[in-house]
Amino acid sequence: MTHPATTTPRAGRRGIRIPGTGSVARLLLAGGLSLVVVVVAGVQLGAVDLTWSQVWSGLTGDSSQHVQRVVFELRLPRTLTGALIGVHFALSGWLLQLLSRNPLAEAGILGISAGASLVAVVAFIIGDWVVSSADPYNNTSFALQYLPLFAMAGGLVTALAVYFLGMRHGQLSPVKMTLTGAVIAGMLHALTTGALAFWGHAHTELVAQWLAGSLYGSQWQHLRTLLPWTAIGLVGVALLVRPLEVMQLDDQHVRTLGLGLNRWRAFALLIATLLAASAVGVVGPVGFIGLLIPHISRRLAGANLPVQLVLCVLLGAVLAVLADLLGRTLFTPYEVPVGVVSAVLGVPFFLYLLSRQP
Repeated sequence: MTHPATTTPRAGRRGIRIPGTGSVARLLLAGGLSLVVVVVAGVQLGAVDLTWSQVWSGLTGDSSQHVQRVVFELRLPRTLTGALIGVHFALSGWLLQLLSRNPLAEAGILGISAGASLVAVVAFIIGDWVVSSADPYNNTSFALQYLPLFAMAGGLVTALAVYFLGMRHGQLSPVKMTLTGAVIAGMLHALTTGALAFWGHAHTELVAQWLAGSLYGSQWQHLRTLLPWTAIGLVGVALLVRPLEVMQLDDQHVRTLGLGLNRWRAFALLIATLLAASAVGVVGPVGFIGLLIPHISRRLAGANLPVQLVLCVLLGAVLAVLADLLGRTLFTPYEVPVGVVSAVLGVPFFLYLLSRQP
């Protein structure tokens, strides 16, 4: 008798569709083209719209100083930084959802972003005190390159707390994990607000804008700070693809196959936290990208995890750049932070998913 899984190349585990080679190529091509379009739009559009010829002249240096500054110093680093943070949050959400088998898992909902934000704000405050004590006339801000490290420490402690508190009878409970993360996130947000109120400093407005998840003022320095963590995260995710495929089976079955379940879960949690918290350390918490994009990728790619991974990279970048573009063009000359726009897009989707949970 023929095994059901072998009756068609499009049948996957649990009856989930696996797209054929042609469909995968079309999906990836569409994702790549979408990313190119939004990046070009991100560089062209703004308070002052530019033509494509002006953009090209600004990139090649064959333009006026004003156009070159707008293109190369303002919009291009902002757009590329937005694309990277979209990749970070999308892959983090994808890993957390696979790790916990929880479709509602995401760095913001589970409190990881809140933990990263709190430690980053504390680092801001302590750094400001240290600098002010050493030289009261020095207005130098806290070094940007250190923020991802502090944010990752806060995010990792929070992730571990949510993971272990989400256990029930030795098994990870998706509902308990989500509720625990929501409670811890609320507590950490309150502590962050209290820390800012206690600080009472002139930089509070700038930090508050950062906490809203803003790409305003993003420069090449932000991109350089984020790139090493992007590379580490991508390597880590690539190493996790095969173990994650096995980990979708029942825990007892996974152990019989000889996979070190706890070791790989810990590694997946570390990489997910590294991706989300490093992005928080650079641009602040941006919610719901890690919730939307993994679901869209699974819907398009079926059970094919490698294709899901690539789609998360492409679509995460697309959504972040698009959200930032909408935030700075819809209400010109005012700007809406990318974190606010992504929340407006993500909350209805989250409520829809929540309504479908048993």
